[in-house]
Amino acid sequence: MSFRGTYYQTEDYKLYDRPARPVPIYVAASGPKSAYLAGERGDGWITSAADFSRPELQEAFAAGARAAGKNPATMPKLVETFVVVGGRREAEYAARKWRFTVDAFGDLLYQPDPVDIQRIAEQRWTLPEVYASWPRGTDPQVHIAALQKIIDAGGTPMVHSGQADQRRVIDFYGDRVLPHLRA
Repeated sequence: MSFRGTYYQTEDYKLYDRPARPVPIYVAASGPKSAYLAGERGDGWITSAADFSRPELQEAFAAGARAAGKNPATMPKLVETFVVVGGRREAEYAARKWRFTVDAFGDLLYQPDPVDIQRIAEQRWTLPEVYASWPRGTDPQVHIAALQKIIDAGGTPMVHSGQADQRRVIDFYGDRVLPHLRA
């Protein structure tokens, strides 16, 4: 098969080693229409912790899955949650880099220039507003409770840490958080 597109072209390509089963496609969604499509067309749903907690999005995802003859309860739901292992300094470091995620799928989505996105986000949200809902600190129970809430609601947590010391996060979660989660 050949293809001539705007950004790439192929000549007589062939996939020689096809997987035994099709690769699952998970759809990222943060609104009712996209959540419905994630359930209907996708093999799973990727969303933020805030959006996963919204009943109307859960219902839209489930309705889309049922419309396609799928059981929404058995479909994967990957839930991104930002975390900080440490104090205010680490939280502010991460919040500076990820400030736009407070409402990443609002009007910032339509800004073509990342410099404008950052500028607008800096005008809208203080650093404490950015990290207010993130599990943070060095008390493992805070992190365990946040991740367990996602698990109990049927999701799989995807931990996202924007702090500089990633080894600290990996070791903390590996030793003090993950062993205490219940499926």
